[in-house]
Order: sequence, then C-alpha cells, then structure tokens
Amino acid sequence: MRADGAQSLDATKLTEWMTKRLPKFVLVREYDMSGEQVELDQLRQRLANAGGKRQSLSNEDQTILIILDLAAIVLEDFYTKGQTPEGRTVRQFDKRSASAYLTKQFNRLWTQKDVRFDIDVDGNTLNIFAEDKEIGMPVRLKRRSTGFRWYVSFAWKFTHATKGEFKDCILLLEEPGIHLHYSGQKDLLDTFERLSADNTILYTTHLASMVDLANPERVRIVESRDHHLGITQGVVSSSRGPMAVIERSLGLTGDLSGMLGNRQVLIVEGGTDALILQKLSGLLSKDGKGLSDRVFLWPAQTASKTPMYAAFSIGQKWDAAVLLDTDPEGNAAKEKIKTQYLDKLAQDQQNRFRVLMLGSAAGIKKTDAGIEDIFPDAFYLECVNAAYGIAIKIGDLPQDGSDMITKRVEQVLTSRHAYKALDKDRVFAQMLLRFDQWEKVEDLPVDTAERAAQLFAAINRTFAGD
Repeated sequence: MRADGAQSLDATKLTEWMTKRLPKFVLVREYDMSGEQVELDQLRQRLANAGGKRQSLSNEDQTILIILDLAAIVLEDFYTKGQTPEGRTVRQFDKRSASAYLTKQFNRLWTQKDVRFDIDVDGNTLNIFAEDKEIGMPVRLKRRSTGFRWYVSFAWKFTHATKGEFKDCILLLEEPGIHLHYSGQKDLLDTFERLSADNTILYTTHLASMVDLANPERVRIVESRDHHLGITQGVVSSSRGPMAVIERSLGLTGDLSGMLGNRQVLIVEGGTDALILQKLSGLLSKDGKGLSDRVFLWPAQTASKTPMYAAFSIGQKWDAAVLLDTDPEGNAAKEKIKTQYLDKLAQDQQNRFRVLMLGSAAGIKKTDAGIEDIFPDAFYLECVNAAYGIAIKIGDLPQDGSDMITKRVEQVLTSRHAYKALDKDRVFAQMLLRFDQWEKVEDLPVDTAERAAQLFAAINRTFAGD
C-alpha cells in the first residue's frame, strides 16, 4: 500500500502476468532452409564461436537447431553420443522418435500429400529425407522443390514457437507461396484460414492467387504517397501496381477493368451461372425479354467470394449488382456485403450497387433456390441420370431439408449411390448438350421461359432504377 492509500502493483507478479500473455512472433522468410547436409561438429563449433547466441548464426543454422529442439535433441549431447558405439545406438532411437514427431507436425499443416520425414545421421553428417507415401521413395530434402522446403521451414518454425500447439502466435510471412504451384497456394490459404482461429497472420504478397477473395475486409494495400508510406484498407487504390494484383485475382485482364466501368455489371456466383443466363437470354431476346445489352455478367468463383467482387465494384463506383442464390451461402454473402460495405456508404452511393436474390427475382416458389432451379426438377434429374448412368426418380428425392434440386439430388447420390458429393460440372456437361438443341423459346423445358423472363425483367429494372 502506498502512502496515499492507493494499492501498489507487485512488479514480480505483473511481470509474470505480462510474460504469459506476450504474443510470440514467428517470422518466416523465403529462403530459410536449403535442405543441405549439416556437419554436426562444424555446427557445434559455429555455435560455440557465437557464444551460444543462436541469433548470430545463419538462418540455415538456426533452422537446423530448431529441428533438433523439436526432436528433443541437445546438440552437445547428440554429438557426444556419436563418439561411442553404445551412444550411436541410443542416438538411432532418438532420431527415429524425432522423425516421427516432425512427420506428425508437418502433416497437420500440409494436407496435399502424406509425407514422412527421416533424420539420418552418419557419423557427424546429418541429412533430412522426405518420402511421399504414394511414391515410397525417400528423397533428400535439398532435392525437393523450393516451395516444399519453404513449407517445411514454415511448419517446423511454427511448431517450435508454439511448442506444437499451433496457437497464440503472430505469424509474419514474406511472400508465402511464391514457389508453390496453384493448388499448393490454395492449400496454404486454407491452412491460414484454419490457423487464424487461434493466431494473427500477416503476410505480404504480389501473387493474385494469394489474395483471399472470401475476405476482402482483411486486405490492406501498402503504397507510396508523397514519399511516405501509406496503408489503404480495402481493394481499391490509386496506385497501378497493387491494383494490377487485385484485378488479376478477380479475373480482370488487359483493358477489361476500364471497359466494365462503362457498363452495367452483374456479378454472378460462377461461370456456370453466367453460361446458363447467357443461353436463356439469347433465346428470350428474340421476344424482347432477355437481358439488356448493357449488362455484363461477371462470374465470381463461389458465393463466399462475391463480397470481394462487390467491394471492388463499390470502390470503383461502378453501376453494378450481384445475383445470389437463395440459400445459406447466398444469404451469408448478402449480409456481408450489406454490413461490410453498403451500410457504410451514403444513400446515393448505395443506389449504385444492388443485391438481388435469385428465388424472389425469378419467382421460384421454393424456400431455397439456385441457378439450376430455373429449370424444372425433372429436367435437372434427367441430366443427373445421364451424367452418372443411374435412374433416380422424382419420388426418390427427399422431402426434408433444403428444397434446392442440387441439395436433394446430392442426398440421394451420397446415401444410396456411395458418391461423396454431387459433381455439378459433370451434370452441367449434360445440360450443355441439351442447350445446343434449343433454338427457340418453345424448345425450353416447361416454366423455364417464364422464370427466366421474370428474372431478366427484375435485373433490367434494377439497373434502370425502377
């Protein structure tokens, strides 16, 4: 207690409290691990020359010491064991245990392949081997791709910093994924998403494929403004360099971005939606019931990524709208666009971006509705049966749950035919064959023309401001 009656803080307890809560920073750079063999006696000598201060060693040496730490191997002890036959026997057990642990931790973060690691020590020489289970041939780590070695370094550094818990860290990454192929980059983004539940992740990138389209609110553009560093929250900048990355991630190439600024842009959930709408509009336009010629269909990759396209359109002040399926994913995208972007705009700016829900716009009498529900259920089921070589009947479709045709078909495929999921692309290939046979409105399946005409009228009214 202080003289004035106030309670003083216990410095020891305060330090202990703060220490427990200090975040752990993990910096992962591009070239942290070459995979080259290491001479343990030389590493031991370099560490001694540095006075035991690891931060004075090269990144390569620090990474090797991290691997030894993860393996619960003390360098001096490991080196000493190698000097006697009995010690080398014990060391063999140590390295097997270490190899198993490193394999387990790596595979928690890398989901593309099942990989096994083997720490091999011959005398003073340490090598690391990596073996893809499906191939069955161990390969020295140095001969694996740069992207794979980067991922190894990332996984083991993160394991080391968190003691295998993978949480309570601030991860700082420079250009992650730059040496990974596209599927590897997607896997890395998925990994970041999982880790973000318990960690803060900051990374720089110039790769369009490493921009997380599902979460545009997380994007920050770093740029130079009047010789000073500036940070822009969002996906619109006056700087050409950052915008080239954003536009590329959205599929905008060449002068397409400038062209869209002079058109009325309708964002749809994917390429299939765009193709179906274009086909139906082409047929109905002969009767003046198709889409306006000024409307350009801009496919997003999924419903969850439409907010990124919306954010870009709003930032560019385009005359734009988004068409979403009437389902949980579409409703979630609608809410995100509203709360993250539209609610923050003035009323006159809000009027330049609209959100349309497919079910009500097309007059589809279902609780849930996707683009396939423009057609009658019997037509879509015919395409499914042709695609899979099966004979599902309307009466086989479940009555409980979602009434979207794709959801109902998927339940039958998974429960009765042992498929993991409905392959919409496989079914769409059959739909395209039928599209080629449609030359006039009368060729369309029953009720399709009416639903499509109502949808196109709603879209045209939206852009006309009615």
